[in-house]
Amino acid sequence: MLPLERHRLIVGLLSQHGVMRVNEIAQATRVSRETIRRDLSELERKGVLNRSHGGALLAENPPSTARGRQPGLPIQDGQGSFQQRTLLHSEAKTRLGRKALQLLQPGDTILLDSSSTSWFMARQIPEMTLTVITPSVAILQALMSRRSLHLIGPGGDFSPTEEAFFGEMTGRMLREYAIDTFFFSCQGLERDSGLYAGTDAHAAQIKQMMMAARRVVALVDGSKLGRLGVARIGGLGELDCLITEAFDDPLLEKEMTWHNVSIQIA
Repeated sequence: MLPLERHRLIVGLLSQHGVMRVNEIAQATRVSRETIRRDLSELERKGVLNRSHGGALLAENPPSTARGRQPGLPIQDGQGSFQQRTLLHSEAKTRLGRKALQLLQPGDTILLDSSSTSWFMARQIPEMTLTVITPSVAILQALMSRRSLHLIGPGGDFSPTEEAFFGEMTGRMLREYAIDTFFFSCQGLERDSGLYAGTDAHAAQIKQMMMAARRVVALVDGSKLGRLGVARIGGLGELDCLITEAFDDPLLEKEMTWHNVSIQIA
């Protein structure tokens, strides 16, 4: 991993977790602690973060470099690019994806969003008769060797950082298909405010996908429960099923029951 890529990932990690220790960042980026210490010193010099005892946190008022307005650190949202997000909570996302496979039936037409969680699900889809529609090039690449799958990739405006297509053209193509189930993830799920995405583009696309499917299933790891996000997708009533980790929030469970949303624990 190049230093610039590693710096982007570090900023994404700190945006999500707040304070992180050097050894935690080293494990997430798969480099030595000495390398991370040098990276943190460089980012501190640029005003992107503040060093704490044994770790670091983002600066309260970082320069534009930290917000992606310069080439140095183009963070799209609080969690970074698609590739960066695949490094976050990978075990939980794998479990969520495995649980979601239980909802598949031979002959189904399913729609997967461009989230890293859907990518973890896609990698576990077995050889079976399915039509898989997704704007994610990364997911299409993960599935292209499965001979029994019929893959459809709607076009649109390509985002290199998201490795996926967005825009009105994508939405128009989705309306041409009869989709059984839409699987997606989000940046945050809050019991009073609903579902949130990391960008306006993600929120708009997820809304289009919800309208195209007969059943809507959210795959949400525990780090996203109780969180808000950048752009609101809609209320909890938009869901038919929530696949998540074990949680202790009776009010959220009650709200889901009120909206007739089934909860499955991975």
